[in-house]
Formats: sequence, structure tokens, C-alpha cells
Amino acid sequence: MSRILILGLSIFLMPLAFAGAVVEGNIQLDPKLAKNAKPDDTVFIFARAAQGPRMPVAVMRAKVSELPLKYRLDDSMAMQPGMNLSHFDQVVVVARISASGEAMPQKGDLEGTSKTVSPGKDSADITINKVLP
Repeated sequence: MSRILILGLSIFLMPLAFAGAVVEGNIQLDPKLAKNAKPDDTVFIFARAAQGPRMPVAVMRAKVSELPLKYRLDDSMAMQPGMNLSHFDQVVVVARISASGEAMPQKGDLEGTSKTVSPGKDSADITINKVLP
């Protein structure tokens, strides 16, 4: 971290690596499950800490009609201030199709999960390939 002095104010400059973390990748729907989803169904895409709190640290939404989809999650998509991608070394990204449009998982929702990734270093591709019981 470096520091500069402007008009008597001390300002700290964060290195770019800490300026904001990003996770991106591609999401596709397994063709075997395509009949279970409608074009207007909501797709929730969220990252959560690989270990620790299960609350999402970045969230976005899309529609099934947009799949396959290239997505990007960053610190601006945090649900709670101070609880964002930059605070975690490893995250898992989940893509869930919800016919009801509700964010909470429900029986019959379709879901896929990425491998564990490091924000800013790894891509997180997801295939939505299971039906929630």
C-alpha cells in the first residue's frame, strides 16, 4: 500500500489487486433439463464463501432465455456492505433457475455449482445439471 499527501490530507492507495475482486465465467443449462425450464424463469447467480458464512457475497439475476450466459460478479454486487468478494480468498458460484422467481431454493428448482475458485484468478464455469429435491 502506498500513501500520498494532497493538500494536507493523507490518502492511501490500494494496489489494483485489492481494488475489487471479480469472478466470471459461463453458465449453461444441461440439455436434459431444458424441458424443466421456461424462457421467463429467473436465473439467480451468486457467489458465496467456500468456507464460512453461506450468505451470498455477490448476486445477479438473468432469465433462462439468456442462457448460455457469460456472467461477471464483482464487489458492487454485494448484498451487504463489507461482505463482498474481496473479503474471501475462495468462493463457490451457484446458478439456480427458479420458476417462482423467489431467491430461496425450492423443490423443483434447477441448480449448478462451480468448483471452488479464487476471485480475480480463476474462471467459474457452471452447468445447471440437477433438480432440487
